[in-house]
Amino acid sequence: MKKIIPLILLFLISCQFYVTEIKDVTLSGKYVVSKLEITNVDQNQTKDQIYLVGDTYVNKNLPHPFNNIKINNFYIHFDYSTVKMDFLGSTKSGEDIWGYGVNPDEIFYKIFGTTPFHSGYLQYDYTSKDGGHVLLTFMIEDDGFETLQLKSSGAWFGGKFGQKQVMTMQLTRVGP
Repeated sequence: MKKIIPLILLFLISCQFYVTEIKDVTLSGKYVVSKLEITNVDQNQTKDQIYLVGDTYVNKNLPHPFNNIKINNFYIHFDYSTVKMDFLGSTKSGEDIWGYGVNPDEIFYKIFGTTPFHSGYLQYDYTSKDGGHVLLTFMIEDDGFETLQLKSSGAWFGGKFGQKQVMTMQLTRVGP
């Protein structure tokens, strides 16, 4: 027994603690929403819904442009510090035209809460076309090589007696 105690102490003392780096989220490029899931979290009064290519999600309670999301036709562009939304088309020279996030009204985003095991949260705010101030927070569930999955923090659209809905967007990178 006397020989076992020093061995156990040696084992416990010799264990090394090391710290891994935080995840490096690299949002860059033009993404299209390729799948959208609406999950009812509290007071599950309606069924969860999945929207696939060709479907359109409409929710008049959400700010523009998130109030009308056509799957595989709703684009978001990230560069290393800003986000652009509401893709309106392209010029003859091939330059994208955006409704939100263009000079001089850039939309800067921040990423916070990253750990070695969690990609963190994406947050940005903007003024919608109807004049309202919008603050959006998404959990970055997956930051893949050519994909990105964002989950909203949720909202109660029916007031305090309604149900909470959470939106999960599967984005696929389609351009630089």
